Amino acid sequence: MKLKEFVEKFVEHNTLIRLLYKNKGGHEVVLNDWDDVSMEHELLKGKGKFKNYADHKVRGVTDVLVVKSPYSEAVNIVIEKK
Repeated sequence: MKLKEFVEKFVEHNTLIRLLYKNKGGHEVVLNDWDDVSMEHELLKGKGKFKNYADHKVRGVTDVLVVKSPYSEAVNIVIEKK
């Protein structure tokens, strides 16, 4: 399932999301650091930090404790690299 479709179907409005890639050691952020998050409705409108990832395939959802981040509660969605 594509990210945009996944978010429309499974993520509630006004939810912070963070995008991750799976790697051998666990996960890595799609952008620059763990504070790179966006509201789900920005992605659905084709705006925000993750607008270019809307067509990436979703691999799953994971929990990652981000201790020193103001966005520790963001939903972590794992996508495939293109």
